[in-house]
Amino acid sequence: MKRALIIIAGILIIGVIIIIKPAGKTKSKGPAGGPKTPTAVTFSIVRDTLFTRSIIVTGSLAPHDMVRIAPEIAGRITSVSFTEGAKVSQGQVLAKLDDSELQAQLTKLKALLALAETNAKREQSLLQGGGTSQELFERAENTVTTLLADIAVVKAAIAKTIIKAPFAGTVGIKQLSKGSYVSPGSVITELVNTTPIRIEASIPERHGMNLKKGMKIQFRQAGNPTIHEAVIHAINPMIDNATRTISIIAVHKNSQNEFKPGAFAEVILPMSQPEPTILVPTEAAVPDIRGLRVFVLRNGKAIPQPIITGMRLDASLEIVKGLSIGDSLIISGASLLKPNSPVQAKPHRN
Repeated sequence: MKRALIIIAGILIIGVIIIIKPAGKTKSKGPAGGPKTPTAVTFSIVRDTLFTRSIIVTGSLAPHDMVRIAPEIAGRITSVSFTEGAKVSQGQVLAKLDDSELQAQLTKLKALLALAETNAKREQSLLQGGGTSQELFERAENTVTTLLADIAVVKAAIAKTIIKAPFAGTVGIKQLSKGSYVSPGSVITELVNTTPIRIEASIPERHGMNLKKGMKIQFRQAGNPTIHEAVIHAINPMIDNATRTISIIAVHKNSQNEFKPGAFAEVILPMSQPEPTILVPTEAAVPDIRGLRVFVLRNGKAIPQPIITGMRLDASLEIVKGLSIGDSLIISGASLLKPNSPVQAKPHRN
């Protein structure tokens, strides 16, 4: 019995060894790693592009003309004849002050003038006949002159009770209403002219030599990618000592009235003439421990290429060194690649 148990145990041990050994052989003969699957990428042939070097600074939009509408004399407002936010023409009446007292003064002065003129004519006739003196005649003439001057003053004051638009533009919010008593300088509303509109910006001193009156620049309003063109209208002859910048003013027609004063704007100033250079999409450049690199397609593999960049645009980079015209540049999928890895490439579509 004991011997039979020993034999059975031995058979079981041999069976376990046989089972384990093939398993070990299967594991050892298995492949260390299968063939790498090519990464799907897109590529584009490198070409040169005409490129103008430029700088971008922050500016602001301002009206071409702006004035606060206020009376020159004191009085009570009898009418307000504009609609808030509406366009008005030059010379259009915006408001009127009470002129009843001034009209009464004018009537009185006209009556006195008529009497003075009659008296002056009588003195002139008497002087010719020897019935009066030269002094009395001159006094009568002086009275007429004085009254004429007083009438001119009153008429000027009456004219100031009619408040008109000094130029064509858009009126703002009404700040005073009919019945309000105003003093000289009391603001009734504001009038702005935004056609054209001004773009104001400060340019670093080192770029001042490139600025010229009449030079075309570009700008875009914050939050709007659309680029518009403007022309430099004026350049400050003085450099700001605190900021070391030069102030410029450019103008844009703004015929559609799409730009509002007070908004921020990005001002793009050309700093050179257009010249050929290499521009690549930003997604093609991959960060590296030494800087940036791109991948070039050669013989079905991704070959890394260190690059030196210049200007950075919204969606592209200027390549100063590292690429040549005619290279097959990998664009999409570049961030997933390793050096010399196989790729499955298709032409890139913008």
